[in-house]
Amino acid sequence: MRISEDSNTKIWASKNDTFDWAHKAGACWPCSTISNKRLFIELDADGNLIDLTVNGKCGVDVDGHELNAFISDIQ
Repeated sequence: MRISEDSNTKIWASKNDTFDWAHKAGACWPCSTISNKRLFIELDADGNLIDLTVNGKCGVDVDGHELNAFISDIQ
């Protein structure tokens, strides 16, 4: 996983990163919408979502609560 923090925060997560996060002991997401998928996430300085790509595609639906939990856990 790679995180870049300048004026915006950019997060690159691999398939392995999202799978490991979704299946960690004691905090598993059994119906994960991001597990085993590549993510690029960009947040502005206030933490608002600017960009999200899933497996290189825009407009893919993911669970918002799960995405927020993922972002919170890795920051």
